[in-house]
Amino acid sequence: MARDRTALPHPELAPPIGASRPGLETLTLDLDRHLSVSDQVHAVLRKAIVDVRLAPNERISENSICKQFSVSRTPVRAAIQRLAEEGLVDVSPQRGSFVAPLRLEGLRDSHFVRRSLELALLREAAPIWTPEMGETMRAIIARQEEMVEALDPDGFFQEDERFHQVLAGHSGRQGVWAAIQAAKTPLMRFHRYWAQRERLFDVLDEHRQVIDALDAGDALGAEEALARHLDMVFVIFDRMTDEQQANLPFDVPARDIP
Repeated sequence: MARDRTALPHPELAPPIGASRPGLETLTLDLDRHLSVSDQVHAVLRKAIVDVRLAPNERISENSICKQFSVSRTPVRAAIQRLAEEGLVDVSPQRGSFVAPLRLEGLRDSHFVRRSLELALLREAAPIWTPEMGETMRAIIARQEEMVEALDPDGFFQEDERFHQVLAGHSGRQGVWAAIQAAKTPLMRFHRYWAQRERLFDVLDEHRQVIDALDAGDALGAEEALARHLDMVFVIFDRMTDEQQANLPFDVPARDIP
């Protein structure tokens, strides 16, 4: 049963759109000299971008990164180039490097790949579903609920990632998760940017609906529930006011999403 929302604290889990977010100066790198410096810088910056600790359109200064992490310019430049190839950083010879804005085409493609793969894996998991699998998934949902009560968005999204990864793994095709994870990066950035408290309650309910159907042996119901959950990214746009859409860091207005 879903928890009464009015019983939980009122403050938002995430800053409202347009609020300041932690920047480059808050990042740390515990450098391991036995590993590639470029790989380590890339990993720290990539996670910060996906988690929106570095906000869309924020400037990425090579000099600042070098000083922040006490590393030379060459590995930093290589790391930024990799991020540019991944579509997470825009590099301009005239203007410098900036965290890429959210891009509508990338969001659509990300959603298509993630939806297709996760639903396919669910169809394979449903016939072999066990009560033990259901208990595992409900424990993750309970942990997510704890994160909501603790006003811990980072913890919530980590558990959200684990929910989908473990659910996908119940199909027996653990190797597919890497493809899903790579494809859904634009979606992760959007969800982290638009982290409103009420939406997190809805996520809990949607996760429960998927597991309730699987526990009941209703494969079609589980697939429909997961599809509704994944498609909510576009429903969210429809619920936004014009002002909210205008403040989203997209390369074109969010209202232009078909």
